Amino acid sequence: MSLKKILAVIPARSGSKSIKHKNLITIDGKTLINIAVTKAINSKLFSKVLVSTDSVIYAKEAIKYGAEVLELRPKKLSDDKTTLALVLKDILKKLNDKGEKFENIISIQPTSPFIKIDTLKKSVKTFFQRKATGVATISEVLDSHPLTAQKLDINGKLSYLIKPKNFKKLFPRQNRPVSYKYTGGIYLRKSENILNYSGDGWALGNKSYGVVVSKKEAVDINYEEDLYKIKYFKNK
Repeated sequence: MSLKKILAVIPARSGSKSIKHKNLITIDGKTLINIAVTKAINSKLFSKVLVSTDSVIYAKEAIKYGAEVLELRPKKLSDDKTTLALVLKDILKKLNDKGEKFENIISIQPTSPFIKIDTLKKSVKTFFQRKATGVATISEVLDSHPLTAQKLDINGKLSYLIKPKNFKKLFPRQNRPVSYKYTGGIYLRKSENILNYSGDGWALGNKSYGVVVSKKEAVDINYEEDLYKIKYFKNK
């Protein structure tokens, strides 16, 4: 039984409460599923490209553009509380049972439609060159800095979520260290991270790296207002 390099999984759950059938949103006539599948295949980086979905309609859309669908995602893994890592774990186990083993697994979020093929390539290159356990796309935090985040007690009193050790580093804002957040667009991991996942963290392992992307590539369509970002960024 030979090991294969990278399994690509495009997660496309149909039950979004914020935007109905958001994975079928179109940009220049192409659905988000079509865009993600086409990029994954055209990158020529992956041994197999799978779409994980609970929808027959989504499955047909994925197959139409060249992806495989293992089977429809079970209901227990199709609600909005299910972590992506648990979905990936289920896929790897089922493939293992079929005699297909993959050393590594990448998830490509269809709701991040502006991710470039070059970014896929850079993520894979970083993963292997650094001998990483995980790689994720990240973007600079440009709005509210995490060191200024507040929490409220039951009486409405404010306090720092994480109390700064040195307040001089917070003011003026130009003193604050550059910080980053996961975009959710790409997560590349060792398969063993996923198979050992028990619900804690991002399953990126103890040697993870970030690939910094632009504001455009960091777009993640989850809410109605995010649709305006498509109009804003698609021709930029």
